[in-house]
Amino acid sequence: MNRLKYDLAALDMDGTLLNTDHKTTAFTREALGRVAEAGGVLALCTGRCLSELGEHLRALPSVAYAICENGGSLYDVRADRVLSQLTIPDAATERILALTRAYDVCVQCFYGERSHLQTMRPEDLERCHVLDFLPVFRQGSTETPDVEGAWRRSGQPMEKINLYFATERGRAQFLDALGDMGLAITGSLGVGCEISPPEATKGRGLIALCEHLGVPVERSMAVGDGGNDEPLMRAAGFSVAMGNAAEAVKAAADAVTDDCDHDGAAKALLMYMLGRA
Repeated sequence: MNRLKYDLAALDMDGTLLNTDHKTTAFTREALGRVAEAGGVLALCTGRCLSELGEHLRALPSVAYAICENGGSLYDVRADRVLSQLTIPDAATERILALTRAYDVCVQCFYGERSHLQTMRPEDLERCHVLDFLPVFRQGSTETPDVEGAWRRSGQPMEKINLYFATERGRAQFLDALGDMGLAITGSLGVGCEISPPEATKGRGLIALCEHLGVPVERSMAVGDGGNDEPLMRAAGFSVAMGNAAEAVKAAADAVTDDCDHDGAAKALLMYMLGRA
């Protein structure tokens, strides 16, 4: 068998590997299997935390690693082991959560490799523009009416905070009030933002995984669609943007494939890793 052009592929999930129903197709699962059989290493590269990946890791046995929380967490699927974890300083977490009290916002906190969501009431999620993610939240999150108090009682460091605002104005006012705390902040679902440790980017996560495996980053490939995928596009040896990707992501990529409802990520793997249509 011919040598793979790239040894490792890092794949975003929502809007990339998953279609708009948050599922993978049989075609996509088969393509991943073919790449793994040829010796390629497959890694999910996502803003989600570990507890939100269970269904997909079970459905995708070809995936060996997960770069979670926008690069803040690195997980070995086969060994069931967290390889590295970045966290937000407690003082910064306290300030962020205190500020949210003044806004109409749904708060999602990641700590202990698990998602803790302020509410799963459909009316609240709809107001904050994330109702279509209710099945994802129900599957991988713990509903916590008092997210701030629950985090304090846990005694664990914060890994990531997702905020889903009811209005653009609310998000803009919050970010202005927050100021520059040196944290990594990217856009999120609906009118949202994701707040991560300062070093956390998907590009950093890819580099860390390559170093762990002894794979030159030049022999890595990445596929993505959203703003948090831009560092991944820049870090990878070869990058592919989805047809439904933001224009800035397409501009940062080396190639563009079909959209997530037409198996674009799988087609990119077959074409650029296996050299097959």
